[in-house]
Formats: sequence, structure tokens, C-alpha cells
Amino acid sequence: MLEGLLLALSPQGILYMIMGGIIGLVIGILPGLGPVFGVALLLPSTFWMPAHLGLIFLGSLYGCCVYGGSITAVLLGIPGTPGSITTVFDGHEIAKKGEAGVALGLSATSSMLGGVIGVISLAVFGPMLAEIAVKLAPADYFALAVFGLSMVAVAAKGDTLKGLMLATLGVALSTIGQDLFTGEHRFAFGIEYLIGGIPFIPAMIGLFALSQAFIIAEEGGKISRIGKVTGAFWEGAIYTFRHWGTVVKNAVLGVILGIIPGVGINVTGFMAYLGQKRIDKDPDSFGKGNPLGVIAPESGNNACVSGELIPAFGLGIPGASTAAIFIGAITMYGLRPGYAFFSEAGPIAWALITGLLFSQFLFFLIGAFGANYVSKVTLVPAALLVPAIITLSFIGGISYRHFFGDAILVFVSGVVGYVLHRYRYPVACLVLGIILGKLVERNFFRALQISDNAFDVFIHSPITIIFWTITILVLAFGLLPIKEWFKKFTKSNTNNAQGG
Repeated sequence: MLEGLLLALSPQGILYMIMGGIIGLVIGILPGLGPVFGVALLLPSTFWMPAHLGLIFLGSLYGCCVYGGSITAVLLGIPGTPGSITTVFDGHEIAKKGEAGVALGLSATSSMLGGVIGVISLAVFGPMLAEIAVKLAPADYFALAVFGLSMVAVAAKGDTLKGLMLATLGVALSTIGQDLFTGEHRFAFGIEYLIGGIPFIPAMIGLFALSQAFIIAEEGGKISRIGKVTGAFWEGAIYTFRHWGTVVKNAVLGVILGIIPGVGINVTGFMAYLGQKRIDKDPDSFGKGNPLGVIAPESGNNACVSGELIPAFGLGIPGASTAAIFIGAITMYGLRPGYAFFSEAGPIAWALITGLLFSQFLFFLIGAFGANYVSKVTLVPAALLVPAIITLSFIGGISYRHFFGDAILVFVSGVVGYVLHRYRYPVACLVLGIILGKLVERNFFRALQISDNAFDVFIHSPITIIFWTITILVLAFGLLPIKEWFKKFTKSNTNNAQGG
């Protein structure tokens, strides 16, 4: 461990850590690229590097890229990475109030603290937690995914039926393309582009980035409604430290969800945000500039980074696409994933973990010193900002797969996102359905195949029963006027007590 620490903190180790971090921030800021693109693109450039330097470089790039997505989410309302979608809801609202520096302080500090908790979990509990995660059965995953879909009762902000409708539409859209088990084409209508399904990244760029350009163009003026930037980075940082309990809770959630293969950062951001909204004393303030709406998803997302690497390093099972690329990286250096990675790789493994840890402090320092400058973006007139956002949206959409059809999808999704925003439909519910749709379908049929089409497989496990119970309660609170009933009940009891 000490040798790995010395390798990471050597002049070369620090240099590669800084290089990876800066590149990761740039990739994270650009809409549509994200950590999968960044790590896959830069992996070939590490062939000539010593193992510990190559892994430090990739680890720093990964961690900083996830944070970088929150910068554009806060300043422009455009998630740089899919994991930053929920950061838009409150982070951008804070920026609109002229407090972009505060919002950047919230995101940087919660990202750093969540990331540190995630790295510590990777170092201390890696192999043990990975073994627990792989014991989950498809029926458990199915119940987890349905529970995630039930969170639309929270995301819909009081209009649960509208949210359920959009979530159902999202699930339906996720079924377009090839059947996961038979390979047959579904709902493609003879269009070759749809055979592979609707690509997530271009769709999200349209829903959030291009639609935001339409909204800014319609409203005119500047993003900062007061015409200036007030509040400092350190105000947001101090506020985050004061709410350390929220950080820890959502970081633990991020680690757990990261360990579960197939869940990843996209789901983590929504679960952290919606869960925090559910337990908050003032849930109606979410989506209107509540600082906890930034702290919860950002701490969860950055903890999820290390959570995804736990099964990858501990068992050789990737928790997500980026973790799969990391498995390729360590095998490229002649190392073996699994217990051998921690035992045989020795200082190289600990150099990577140390690099991941210090990269969290790296992007925090960059955010602290750069917040006052980048927050000036909120003062740029709409006439200059809108063309830049539109250009970046189409570049990001096309760069994902280099298909012209993706540019068309960006435009269509942008129009849909604008219409949903214009008529106050919760876009988050649609996105949640798209993300969880394949997870629901895949594990539903896997569970039936394993159980020989016995539907009672979905209530055999204690884990599934727990998730079903929570799901029913969440939907009940969303669909039924339980709060009103409770208020009437307490009011009548109070009146009876006073009358007696």
C-alpha cells in the first residue's frame, strides 16, 4: 500500500493524474461524450505507459469526467454526462438566480466528498461487496428496476398519473429495436436506423441541451435573471459540509448501486435525487433551486464511479461500460481481475486507488479556482449563447456514433423536450422509463427462464419482497391523497380534543 502511494505521488504520477483530470473535465463538459467515450478514446494512448501511470491517468480521467458534466448542467442546464441529468433540475435554477458560483461549490464539494467515500469503499470493501452483489438474482434486479420506476410518483411533482404516463412511454421507447432474447425486430417500422434501438446519448442531448437552447431563445436576455453573478464558490462548499449526512447517505447509495451490474451512474443520479426529495421536509422546493437537489445526485454519482469498479476489480465483472474498459486496461498490462488484482498486482492496484482518491481533490481545486470565471457564462446574452448550444448539441450527437440519423434524433428529441417543458410535463419521468426499461425487460424474462415460467419467482426472495413493499408504499403516497387524509384526521382529532 505504501509503495503504491509513493508511485501515485511521484512527480510522474502527479503529472499523469493532472493530465488525465484536465482531459476528463473537458470531455465531461462537452455534451454527449462522457466517461465511456473518454476512457475508450484515451485507452490506446496508454499502451506505451508503465502500468501504474496508465491506470492513474485513466482513473483520474474517469473521476474528473463525471464531475465535469455537472459544470454545464449548472451553468447552461445541459447535462455534460448522463449522470448529470438530475443536477440540472436544481443546479441550473440556482444559476438563474445569479448564484452560479454557489451552485458550482455545491456540485464540486459534494462530488469530492462522495468520490472520497467511494474510493475508500473500493479500497476497504472491494472484494467483499462484489461477492454480495453478484448473488442477486434476475428477480431481484427486476424488483429493483420496478422500484426505480415507481419513483415517478416523486418526480412528477404532484401529478403522478402524468408522470406514470411518461414513464410508460419511456419504457415503450426502450423496447424499440431488436428483441433482447429472440433477436427479432420490434417497432422499427422498416427503418434501418431504429433496428438497434433509440440511442440514449443523442436522445438525451436533444431532450436537455437542444430544448434548453429553444427555451433560452424564447426567454431572451441572460441565464442570470438578475443580470449579475452573486454568491461565491465557498458558500456552496460550506453549505455542503454542513449537510454531510446527506452526502454520506447518498454516497453509500451510489456505492451500492454502482456495485450492481447494469445499474450505474444514470440510475444512481435519479435514485439519489428522488430519494432525497421524498424524505425532505419541503419536497415542493425541489426543481426550484434547492441546494440538496445538487448535493444528493452529485455525491451519489461520484461514489458510484468507484462502486462500478468494485466488481470489476474484485471479480472481473464490470458494473458498467466504463468498468468493462478498465478490465481491458488491466488485462492489457498483464494483470488479472479478481482477488489476484489486489494480491498479485500489489503496488499497481494501490497506485490506481490512490490516483482515484487524489483526483477527487484535483477537480475540487480546479473548480474552486475556476468557478468565478466559468460562472460568467450565465451573463452571456442569449443571442450569442443559443447558436453555441445548438452547435455543440449537434456536434455531440453526431460524435457519439458518427451517424447522420443521430443528428435527426437530436432535433426531434429537442422539439419533444421543449414541448414537455412548455406544458410542464416532467421530463425526468420519461428519461427514467428509458433508462430502466431494458433493465426491467431483461431481468423479467431471465427470471422466468430460470424458474421455468413460474411467476412466483418474483416473490420468493426476501429482497424482492422488500422492494415490492417499498414500491407499493411509494405509489400509494403518490396516487392516493394520503397527506390530505392525514391532515383531516389530525385536524378532527384536535377539534374533538378541544371540544372535550
